[in-house]
Amino acid sequence: MTLEAVGIALLGAMKLAGKLVLIIVPLVTLFELLRHLPVFRRVGEGVDPLMRGIGLTREAALPLFTGIFLGIAYGAGILIRVAQERRLPSRELFLMGLFLATCHAVVEDTLIFVVIGGNGTVMLGVRLVMAVCLTALLARLWRAGRGTPGA
Repeated sequence: MTLEAVGIALLGAMKLAGKLVLIIVPLVTLFELLRHLPVFRRVGEGVDPLMRGIGLTREAALPLFTGIFLGIAYGAGILIRVAQERRLPSRELFLMGLFLATCHAVVEDTLIFVVIGGNGTVMLGVRLVMAVCLTALLARLWRAGRGTPGA
């Protein structure tokens, strides 16, 4: 490997890192600002029917949307805090974890892959449909108060 090849690779890596910073930093900043506004709470109320459709309550909206938009690591931090405060039953925590494992960081990841040439519509659509179907199916199999899935 020549020094010139290393230089080209480093330059490409720096350009990609710059693009990632331009995507991730504004998203995280915007989310942190919005989550303290009343409009954010109203959005949680508006998605209540959708949340019930996949077996979750409105209290699960904030950690779920955090994970959807900003990634599983940031969403997991919110999930851990919610679990420690004991605001959600273990069933809902599990269902949120399943949804986020299937479909996390949809905005961030989709934008990143579009920047490097991916088809954002296909990636977003497949991930959302799969997450909703899997979570809704397991929520119906594992009814509230019945113990473990399929019991």
